[in-house]
Amino acid sequence: MARKGILLSMMFLIIMGLTISGCAKKGVRVDEGAVEKSVRNGVGKDRKFDNALDLAFRDALKKVVVDIIGEESEKANRETIKSYMYGISQSFILSYEVTDKVKSDRDTIVYIRAVINKSKVEETLGTLEINIPVEVVEKDYSDSPYADVINEALDNLTYLVYFEPEKKKIEDEYARLCVNRVNNYLANQGYEYIDLERINEIREEYFKLYEETQGSVSIVQLIAQALNADVYIVVDGIVEDAGSEGDVHFASASIDLKAFESATGRGLGTETGYSGKLGLASGMDAAKRKGVEVAVENAVAVVVDISRDYMLRAFEKGIRYEIVVQGLDNYRMLKIFTDGVRDSGSFRSLKEVSASAGQAKYYVYYMGRKGELIDDIMGNLQGEEGFENFNVLISRGNAVIFGIEE
Repeated sequence: MARKGILLSMMFLIIMGLTISGCAKKGVRVDEGAVEKSVRNGVGKDRKFDNALDLAFRDALKKVVVDIIGEESEKANRETIKSYMYGISQSFILSYEVTDKVKSDRDTIVYIRAVINKSKVEETLGTLEINIPVEVVEKDYSDSPYADVINEALDNLTYLVYFEPEKKKIEDEYARLCVNRVNNYLANQGYEYIDLERINEIREEYFKLYEETQGSVSIVQLIAQALNADVYIVVDGIVEDAGSEGDVHFASASIDLKAFESATGRGLGTETGYSGKLGLASGMDAAKRKGVEVAVENAVAVVVDISRDYMLRAFEKGIRYEIVVQGLDNYRMLKIFTDGVRDSGSFRSLKEVSASAGQAKYYVYYMGRKGELIDDIMGNLQGEEGFENFNVLISRGNAVIFGIEE
């Protein structure tokens, strides 16, 4: 009851603040120099402009909330946040600009760029007793003896880009176009990515596993783990027919790119790209495709940079390698193998991913290059009974398969 009273009092004060400050279209007047700000894009769609604008405010505010507490926490606390924050989104807006307004059938789509009072968002989340993770100060690795290893690992990250087949809003055609445009960006930047054709080759196999988990694990994460990607990016969005004027066809697109760490499924960051209203004389499909391309272009660099920043911090625990060992039939031999891994000089930690008859899979965190890890393991196992014909069977990317050679 005490918490409910606090929340009701807070709502009253916020509503009074809105009443006193008026309903200015450019946001609530405050001393902007005294607060921490966050600039985010937002989009809203409704038959009435004012309702669409309010939804755009909510969209921008939600992104700041996710930045602060993370996507999982935002989902877990969404009803509370919706009641006490999203319902009065404009009270957190310092100023905003309508960057575009598009008619789609009877609806209006409003795009905004908003300056949000981040200090007030954090204060409100604290009042609602929603945990705010302690911000980790990024270390400077430039003088570290591991600087070269870490930079090399960052440049060799493997990305997988796909969409949730059963949980997406965007049509398949435009989802695939999003994937290809993100992959084009990765290729142009020299990053390694997994081709869409390779994903489609194994998709059905992992769809069955996804159904067995009753959707509790993302199918994109399952595929990313299977193909040894470090980071996966999920694409989704909305592509709108904005009507025609003579021979010119208009469309707009709002595309979400969400990055995750493959090993844990931890959200790394989200960015939304907007195309605004685009017109082409070559047809509506061409206009929609152009909208998707522009929207992806406006989001992809940001989300890739966010994922790299996160992985840089994660590398403090070591570079993650996927180690599979085959042909060790008993616990004694598996223990000798894992002890050999742990005895490596640059070893940080080991996590068992799966184990079955004749095969085990581990994530090994090691502060060194893959070749150094292989040399350490093989050296530690030299002379051990049963490991006379033990060797590397396959080495690809950050994955190594060890086994008994025939």
